[in-house]
Amino acid sequence: MADVRTVVFLGAAGPQDDVEAPAIRPKRRQVDARVPEGARTGPVMLKNGDGAPSAPSKDVIAFDTSATDLATAPGGPVAARVSADKIFFDGTRTASLDLLVRGSAPVDVVVQLLRSSDGVEIGRWPMGQIPPGELKRVSWTGVTAGKVQPEGRYEFRVFNGQPGAAPGAARAAQAADQPAVTDSFLFLDHQFPIRGKHTYGEGAGRFGAGRDYGGHQGQDVFAACGTPLVAARGGTVRWKATHGNAGNYLVIDGAGTGTDYAYMHLRDPALVDKGERVRTGQVIGYVGDTGRASGCHLHFELWSGPGWYRGGKPFDPMPQLKAWDEQS
Repeated sequence: MADVRTVVFLGAAGPQDDVEAPAIRPKRRQVDARVPEGARTGPVMLKNGDGAPSAPSKDVIAFDTSATDLATAPGGPVAARVSADKIFFDGTRTASLDLLVRGSAPVDVVVQLLRSSDGVEIGRWPMGQIPPGELKRVSWTGVTAGKVQPEGRYEFRVFNGQPGAAPGAARAAQAADQPAVTDSFLFLDHQFPIRGKHTYGEGAGRFGAGRDYGGHQGQDVFAACGTPLVAARGGTVRWKATHGNAGNYLVIDGAGTGTDYAYMHLRDPALVDKGERVRTGQVIGYVGDTGRASGCHLHFELWSGPGWYRGGKPFDPMPQLKAWDEQS
């Protein structure tokens, strides 16, 4: 830590919202920094005097700037904004809508959630009279009436008073019943596990390819060593170990799927332990070449129920990987 010169607040995935701050009083085991304007919730990264970066932190630093952002946003007496444009089921954050009443008088607010593909109402939250300047938040987990909802776009609608539709009903918008604010997000049930540039293995890297120790039970996806890996689906860690062929590996049972997800050749032992609860999109390790590996890559397996070497069978993960890659 004594060599650290810069603290980088990484925010969401991608560099578009990264902001930096100079290190203050670096010591052997800690470093301080003043949070810069524009910092968003996410992990942090450190840089030394040569600019060499550390790996992103396992934990995230949470900042809530919603009230400030909404107070200055254009619009009428009620301002609202979704937490993110893309939300994953069982992810590290839920689909949330932040609300702020502006002006000098309270407003009676009702929030409605619609599935954009067919206009069906998925949820409704009567908020009552919200005083000016008081930040409110509505959250949705992706589950309604005990069922995970289909992937697709969903839309929050904010009304000054009661909208006309009954819960669960589809309706056409009416001029006299228009929302004061609308904002939408994309809901997905998986996230692609490699958070960086990658290519798919062919030939020996494909599922079912012949190997001298048996058929290839997964799909190889090549990426630079050190590229972050995330859980494609949340769940509980079934197994974490090191093996001569698999190297450092991890097996997670996918929440609500009956499928086990295996990640192999990790650079280091996984960042989560057996029995630990993991969320979709949570960083679980880094691409490596441990074990019997030719180049840095992730060997990824999917196993049917009852699970990995528990009576289930591996199946080709390529269709799922490509679908998740295209979406996330």
